[in-house]
Amino acid sequence: MNEEDLLKRSAEEREKIFKRYEQGREGAEIDPWEDPGFEVYHTTDRYGFIHDKRLPSKVDPQEAKRLQIEVERQKKWLKMLKNWDSPASKEKVHSRVYKGIPNSLRTEAWCKLLEVDKIKKANKNKYVEMMGLARKYSTDARQIDSDVNRQFREHLHYRERYSIKQQSLFNVLTAYAMYNSEVGYCQDS
Repeated sequence: MNEEDLLKRSAEEREKIFKRYEQGREGAEIDPWEDPGFEVYHTTDRYGFIHDKRLPSKVDPQEAKRLQIEVERQKKWLKMLKNWDSPASKEKVHSRVYKGIPNSLRTEAWCKLLEVDKIKKANKNKYVEMMGLARKYSTDARQIDSDVNRQFREHLHYRERYSIKQQSLFNVLTAYAMYNSEVGYCQDS
């Protein structure tokens, strides 16, 4: 095989991988080992991870106290997020982050902390551009596909091959590998 044939073969393979993620589970040929079939949903923890054994149905006193503290923190965080630009909120951020961001508000809190809206405005359409480049030129698509299939298989959202969450993870990893071409895709990082 000459270099031109190898490049053509690589482009065809890359295109097939991207199409499988776009298509999702519908009509996909999925090997049994890629898609574990759980006959019964096992009890999942609050983070979505599936356990072989049932989790205790009663909350122990220590867990009940932790949950109560989280509810109180959630109230404070909701107020702070609502008034994010006020000086009083800015003063409280450091200590509240140190104490912990409630699980239900982590996405919103981190978006505020990292100023995601500003970054999105400054890089409008960058993600779409990187996805287009990845689809055409990515040398990492095969490795990313393989790693996505192995990632978080015991998690409710990632256990099914080509699920929405696997699609999202694949897209983010391939786009980022193109965006940060100096590093590219680093397995296990």
